[in-house]
Amino acid sequence: MREIDQLKPLETGPLTERVKERIAEAIADGVFTDSLPSETELARQLGVSRPTVRGALRSLEQEGLLTRQRGIGTRVNPHVARIRITLNRVLGFYDLIRESGHRPSIAYTRTRTAPADINLASRLGCEPGTSVLYIDRLFLADGEPAIAVTEMIPTAELRRPVEDEDVPESIFEFAARFASEPIDHTVVEIVPSIASGNLVELLALKRGTPCLELWETHYSASNHLIMVSQIYVVDRFVRFNVIRRRM
Repeated sequence: MREIDQLKPLETGPLTERVKERIAEAIADGVFTDSLPSETELARQLGVSRPTVRGALRSLEQEGLLTRQRGIGTRVNPHVARIRITLNRVLGFYDLIRESGHRPSIAYTRTRTAPADINLASRLGCEPGTSVLYIDRLFLADGEPAIAVTEMIPTAELRRPVEDEDVPESIFEFAARFASEPIDHTVVEIVPSIASGNLVELLALKRGTPCLELWETHYSASNHLIMVSQIYVVDRFVRFNVIRRRM
């Protein structure tokens, strides 16, 4: 008799990133504690191809969550599995707050269009004055301000107009719906910062309080720069870890 499946099939196509996240979630939830089933079995349970599973496992191995050895199989590294939030994982802020053990919600989503200044144009690789869609959002953790985000995408990269109510929880889902190409990978720049100006009121911080500023640059699978994000994080709600693996 076939054993009870440990994973539910994916509802959508065989995307490596979705398979990777589903396996990572299963490990975090304790479905797999010591080792993983074979690639063939994982592919069957998830309803995807073996090459897709192989790509997802390779990515998780590079992040340090798994160790794969010929003749032994795929082993879970439990000390890494206990770390839920890492900069290696491409995850939306709503899910980051949830995985940090807090109840996520979004206080507001506001869209606006304005020309790119010289600094933003440099980050986007476009000319100053280029029309850019700005998406301002405030994410809450247990009802308190946790992450303030401004997403910026040239309007020329949009396949159709965007209204406030159109913006989903995840920017990756947003790109899949509206951008010229979906996001494949993200480069993160970490900038030490302190609360000042409107950030004090926005994140309910005392002036001069240390906080984390992130600049994320999002690329497609063809290495096309799609959009950038400026993020301010209250670290008592979300803290990031970096897994360094000897190659």
